[in-house]
Amino acid sequence: MVDKLGTIAFNVVATMGVMLFIWLMMGKRQLGELTALDFAVSITAGTVAGAGIADPHVELGQVLVALGLLGTVQITISWACLKYRAAYTNMSLEPTVLVEDGQIIKANLQKVHITLGTLLQLLREKEVFDITEVELAILESTGKLSVLKKAEFSPLKPIQVNVSVAANSILHPVIMEGKLQEKSLRTLGCSEAQIEALRWQYQDRLGEVFVVFMDKEHRIHVVKNSVSEKGDFLQ
Repeated sequence: MVDKLGTIAFNVVATMGVMLFIWLMMGKRQLGELTALDFAVSITAGTVAGAGIADPHVELGQVLVALGLLGTVQITISWACLKYRAAYTNMSLEPTVLVEDGQIIKANLQKVHITLGTLLQLLREKEVFDITEVELAILESTGKLSVLKKAEFSPLKPIQVNVSVAANSILHPVIMEGKLQEKSLRTLGCSEAQIEALRWQYQDRLGEVFVVFMDKEHRIHVVKNSVSEKGDFLQ
């Protein structure tokens, strides 16, 4: 029994290691951004891995070889799609215009098998409740909807009214859960003396601090461990 559990544990670790490698080779994409090829490879790899773990009659070597071949096929085809535009077009869904100048294109809805109700839901998720405000709505190859509102319904940008605005202030965590993040401090231009000064300033309170943020002007914002919800938004 112990030997069988050990074998299963080894198979799980080995199989997951190969699958993780395949996922890393697919690049930094979210599940909603997978192409049809990526999805097919993922489903097949999951099936092969599951069979190898659950069925003791399936040899681990066969499972790893199958996963390796799947990864090789996926990487090769992905490379071809990046290298040749025609291959990419054939292996992925082209973006489809669903709304143009406030008019819903029924033929394209039928082409991508999306109902009118689903389209309206996707538009509402983009804060569009009036179809006449839409200049262009495109269904991307990932299944997400990109919406461009007509100019008169788009939010004003400072550049459009010749207004100067301050640069964005980016906060970097310099203390996280009681630990000083020296690398982040150096990135912000802090000297070793300033880092030591900050360490000395918080040495007796590091245990009380959940996170401390700092901007490029060295202004800080402290969040303590003791912060709790006030509940004002739920009343």
